[in-house]
Amino acid sequence: MNTDHRHRPLQRLLALAVALAGPLAVVSPAGSAAVNAATDEPGLGCGSSEVTHTLDSGSAWRMCARIDPMKGLVLEQVQFRPASGAREYDGWLPVIDSLYLAQLVVPYDSGHWAYNDVTGFGFGDYQLLAQNEKLCPGSTMPVEQAFMFGPQLLQRTIPGICLTELASGLGWASHGSNDSRSDSYIQQGRSLEISSMTKISWYEYQQKITLSDQGTITVGLGATGDLAPSDFFFLEDPSTGWPIGEEPEDSINYATSHWHNAVYRVDFGIGAGEQQVEQWDYIQPDPLQPARVEGVGTIRTDAFHAPEDADPQTWWRVLNPTWLNPDGHPRSYEIVNDAIQNPYDPLTRPQVSFTNDHACQEYASDNLNAGCPGLAVPDYVAAETEPLTDPVAWVNVGFHHIARDEDQSPMPAHWQEFSLAPRDFLTRQATTPPERSCVNGGPVTEGGSCAAVNVVAPRITTESPAVTMGTILSSDRGTWRVTRSPLAFHRQWLRDGQPITGSNGVDHTVTAADLGRRLSVRVDASAFQVIPGSATSAELLIPSGSSPSTSPTAQPPTRITPTLTLTQPTKGQPRLRIRVRGKAGVGTGTLVVRGPGGWRSTRTLSKGTVVVRVPRALAASRARLVVRYRGDASYLPAQKRTRITRGHVR
Repeated sequence: MNTDHRHRPLQRLLALAVALAGPLAVVSPAGSAAVNAATDEPGLGCGSSEVTHTLDSGSAWRMCARIDPMKGLVLEQVQFRPASGAREYDGWLPVIDSLYLAQLVVPYDSGHWAYNDVTGFGFGDYQLLAQNEKLCPGSTMPVEQAFMFGPQLLQRTIPGICLTELASGLGWASHGSNDSRSDSYIQQGRSLEISSMTKISWYEYQQKITLSDQGTITVGLGATGDLAPSDFFFLEDPSTGWPIGEEPEDSINYATSHWHNAVYRVDFGIGAGEQQVEQWDYIQPDPLQPARVEGVGTIRTDAFHAPEDADPQTWWRVLNPTWLNPDGHPRSYEIVNDAIQNPYDPLTRPQVSFTNDHACQEYASDNLNAGCPGLAVPDYVAAETEPLTDPVAWVNVGFHHIARDEDQSPMPAHWQEFSLAPRDFLTRQATTPPERSCVNGGPVTEGGSCAAVNVVAPRITTESPAVTMGTILSSDRGTWRVTRSPLAFHRQWLRDGQPITGSNGVDHTVTAADLGRRLSVRVDASAFQVIPGSATSAELLIPSGSSPSTSPTAQPPTRITPTLTLTQPTKGQPRLRIRVRGKAGVGTGTLVVRGPGGWRSTRTLSKGTVVVRVPRALAASRARLVVRYRGDASYLPAQKRTRITRGHVR
């Protein structure tokens, strides 16, 4: 039984909004932040929906992100670039062609109600909620919408997609020994979270996709909002519900338990050409040898459902047999799904089903596509006649909601998730530090670092009581990690950051050209089969004229004011290119761009530069923007105002 009373409160609110706004309601965004932009490399061709983001740990993701009227948040052309860069792969690695929620099946245990929220209600259009600073701690993307509500056409642009970079806890750690003085390699992980928020009657759902710096994609659906209204969903039946709230004297009402069965459609796009689905099963061949467990992989050539009685150890991956990593292994992604599945419905019973990609097979059930009207995943599997070479995974992620007193308004978010984890997609983990870059094929067997890494910077010293022309400055080489081969060192003295011709020894004699300038020394380290490295000392200001310095050791320079240069390319979506530079070289750290209506974008500089995409609505209105640089060890904070249009920056 499927009724429409879930929609009534929202219908009343929207009807009032339409009546107040007239036949055409135009809602301007209260605040939407720019999509993270990258360099001028060729894009994905999806215009303003393109997202490119480099995480603080160095790995990067790019994709097209949009809101579909029915499916809600949709990601397409998802690509990954590891932090290890050219040491692993020089360019973007294709992973996913498309990923979205294909159905949310919500049957109530009483048997009175069952809903298909995606095709019955939709996660876009008027159900989509605008992001604000409380919902979205990062940047937002504007979503343009036009939809019919009854006889009325509604049009609006709202900040509908949230982009947030998050700390994800310990990324990795490796210690040479238990001795605290031994080499240690530690890094905190980073992730990009892309989300949207939808209200379907009393429930509010956050669609969230988290992309880690290791290449893992975690897909989640969070349910919050409020419990269903008591006049419809609280029954006097303890077998199908749970007592909620204060118990009346005459009877007890029980909030009806129900399932949230999320079915996701994952269209893999690992490289180019045909792909394969491999199933791995494990057995204990001899009960007398319980420690021995054997695994076998089987290429599944036909569309199939996961067995209903599949062993918990069974797992699946999608691989490209012709696209190999540098070690010669086929690149693949593994489906990691520890969620439960609703066993009472053929659609949601299998943990995963696989078909080929067909354009008409958009939804997991009650398909709205005219090419496959009303069909469901079991129909797609049964109808498939071609070998499984362009695989689509239909992943079931179930959650059985047994309400409790703590779920009363506002209900804490409860989550159902699965992950797509890289398996041999790279030869090493994506953020492998240079010090461990030569470790491959097993545990660490040799002592020492694979790269020349400075631990303590070189220093400039002098035995003279004052520094003036003719003073002899000396340098040490600093402290370096122990490497697998002995390091050789080369010095280069610098004047205001530029090499001093012929001055590459341990000592440097101050000349007239050095007066009033800042001197430093760079030490370059290299060894056989070791990645070279360099380190530069703090700068020493040489006094000009007859006022000698009495400081025998170089001191860190005073922070100075940088120059903020703002330019705007004349083609494509409005973009603001910001460059931070000064006498100390390029700036580092973060800056914030703010505009009218609460719009903001916080970005991290890369080589002193960042590109911020600006919503078209702000460019069209010739909005004034404020760029504030937060400063770093060399530069003071700085601020600059500008007016942006589609073609010019003033």
